[in-house]
Amino acid sequence: MRTTVPLLRVQDLSVTHADAAHPSPQEVSFDVSAGEVVLVLGPSGSGKSTLTLALNGLIPQSIDAAMQGSVQVAGLDTRTTPVSRLSTEISMVFQDPDSQLVTGTVLDEVAFALENLLLPASEVRGRAEHALRKVGLWRRRHENPDALSGGGRQRLAIACAIAMRSRVIVLDEPTANLDPAGVDDVYGALAELAADADRALVLVEHDVDAALRFATRVIVLDREGRMLLDGPAPQTIHEHADELLALGVWLPAELLPARDDPAAGDAATASARTTDEHPAAITVRGLHVARSGTTLLEVPSLDIDAGSFTAIVGPNGAGKTTLLQALGGVVPPPRGSVTVGGLDAGRASPRQLSAHVGFVFQNPEHQFIAATVRDELAHGLRLQRLDPVEIDARVDDMLDRFGLRHRAGVHPFLLSGGEKRRLSVGTALITRPAVVALDEPTFGQDRARAVELLDLLRELQRQGTTIVVVTHDLRLVEEYATHTVLLHDGRMLAAGRTGEVLPPTRPAHGGPPSPAPATTGTTPVDPYSEAPASPRFWLHHLNPLAKIAAVVPAMALLVATRDLVTPAVLLALSYAMLLSGAWLTRRTVALLLAGMPLGIAVLTVGFAVWIDPAEVAATPVVLSLGSGTLHQGALTIGLATALRLAAIVGLALIGGLTTAGPDLVRASVQQLHVPYRIGYTALAAYRFVPRFGYELAVIRAAHRVRGHGGGGRFGGRGPIARLVRGWGYIVPLLASGIRHAERVALSMDARAFGAHPTRTERHLLRWRIRDTVFTVATLAAFALVFTVTFPWQPS
Repeated sequence: MRTTVPLLRVQDLSVTHADAAHPSPQEVSFDVSAGEVVLVLGPSGSGKSTLTLALNGLIPQSIDAAMQGSVQVAGLDTRTTPVSRLSTEISMVFQDPDSQLVTGTVLDEVAFALENLLLPASEVRGRAEHALRKVGLWRRRHENPDALSGGGRQRLAIACAIAMRSRVIVLDEPTANLDPAGVDDVYGALAELAADADRALVLVEHDVDAALRFATRVIVLDREGRMLLDGPAPQTIHEHADELLALGVWLPAELLPARDDPAAGDAATASARTTDEHPAAITVRGLHVARSGTTLLEVPSLDIDAGSFTAIVGPNGAGKTTLLQALGGVVPPPRGSVTVGGLDAGRASPRQLSAHVGFVFQNPEHQFIAATVRDELAHGLRLQRLDPVEIDARVDDMLDRFGLRHRAGVHPFLLSGGEKRRLSVGTALITRPAVVALDEPTFGQDRARAVELLDLLRELQRQGTTIVVVTHDLRLVEEYATHTVLLHDGRMLAAGRTGEVLPPTRPAHGGPPSPAPATTGTTPVDPYSEAPASPRFWLHHLNPLAKIAAVVPAMALLVATRDLVTPAVLLALSYAMLLSGAWLTRRTVALLLAGMPLGIAVLTVGFAVWIDPAEVAATPVVLSLGSGTLHQGALTIGLATALRLAAIVGLALIGGLTTAGPDLVRASVQQLHVPYRIGYTALAAYRFVPRFGYELAVIRAAHRVRGHGGGGRFGGRGPIARLVRGWGYIVPLLASGIRHAERVALSMDARAFGAHPTRTERHLLRWRIRDTVFTVATLAAFALVFTVTFPWQPS
């Protein structure tokens, strides 16, 4: 019998989003006391994630949604208590670890919320150290969070919650899309928290096997978001297994009904090797993929049997998606060959590829290219130049098959998450390709929808279609895959029949077997790295604002110069500073010493040819080509312009190559008194730049495999065709950027961002005497240059 006051009290809670017709969750009531670990289950669309956002006040304070009922955390009403105040009582761990990262080091990430709360610097440091030691990340405290594995980044998010000393921690699908080792990482960090009698955990999770290790209670929502079940976790799940299966909830493996052996069936399905009767659908030879000198994937030889259901598995970073994209012709292999049905995937046109391979990306929005659902499905058929009557018939059939007929005229980006996934699969299947490749096809799906999709794929496979999937779900592999390819650290460890590659054994906790240990991280390319400690690199130890103040006036004056000497001298001075006081990689030095002069030469000629010959007719002719002439005066003007641009770039590099992003933000906040909310928001946006480039690359690849630009009116390689294709990237890129920004903003709100006008700054960037000396000396040197060269300015 409970005698303590509940840490969390939810009464008659209903939430209706702005674009929803009905509330979800709906009229939900429950209490959570200290020591409880509450597992929340329910089908897709039941409002589980919405419930988590309401528990910590993000709904209705940060998200526009109508909320009825009440939520109280430690007696505080979440509707009226500021989120920053609530964050000391309840913490949130989101599904996507990347959307929670704001700073440049593991230690700073944990300290972020504590600094927002204006805690003393010594307490911030102590709490952060304690939390990082709890999750086993203290030794990596100076690393960029991007260098951690997926499981490591989620452990970091848990450390942030521990540091806040919140008595309630809410976790929304914390292991989604993590490999088994990553799942173990996260639940290893949660195990100690679950044993704390003074704390409560609320966990939304699809991996019920893992969650039942320590869940004490389960709450189940039905399809309408109403409370269906509430009771002791193992007992409730076992007693209501049939009801939960019908609802579409994932259940522990031992409660699932037996399914057909995936290797049973025709000979093609059971074949373990390529034969004349069952030729390879995909052949890989000497595949090698590298980026920035780092090998991402190396597969000497691989055959995917025609008519097989092949799963590609391995830990995060093993190269699974890279291999799948190479097999599907999404990204042409830089070395080696991939042949799909006799077609060279690296050299085939988009039209040829779309006829042979149907590809489904993990994010459906990446591959949408049309303005309506109907046109999205018809696109591939139009590329094949089929009769319009047949196109309409196939599209109607696909709309009915995936329950999208009532949405046929809707823009794909306005569909629900599940509808987008079904549409993306439909676009891959409608051309009836010989090979269908899918990247994490069950991600974000409840069991009912996942089984529906997988059963469809199995039926296609038994009809002769070759299915290739990337997945972390080893239960899916055991139930459906006839063959498995096991990758680790960019190399293929094994390939063959599933029963031989992955023996059907399970750990004691009942979860899926782990094929290989996950790597703990990769060598980071850290844009936030600390300045080198050696005094040899003196530029790194200057205040960022000193470097800006010293060069900006000269950069502005350069715009008005027209001679050769001034920019040449300033460029030389900037090079002298960089080469004597900056830590530079060999590649950077090569670009400075070889790339810059080459660029100056190219720009000189480029600018010279645009000069009106009449303006320089009095100067000697250097080159004559037909009716065109190139005068010495034109080259001089071109060289002066090129040197000005080079000098401006050189001066900018003094700060650009020696200043970390967080240091510039801190200096702006501390010395210029820029509101920290502006500075740290800009820093969070800066972190999105690498992701922005990655998203663009994926979208371009997705459009290519869909045949976008591969045929039709604008199917060439000219500027108009490039413009049309580029315009098609804008909508998915903007949608991805806006969605990521919204998630980051929610994460920052949940961590007390903006709670006070100021925040604790552990990293104090004071303006020192050396900064004054550098600024004054540099400005004096530049002023001397302009003074001496002023008489040489052309009139």
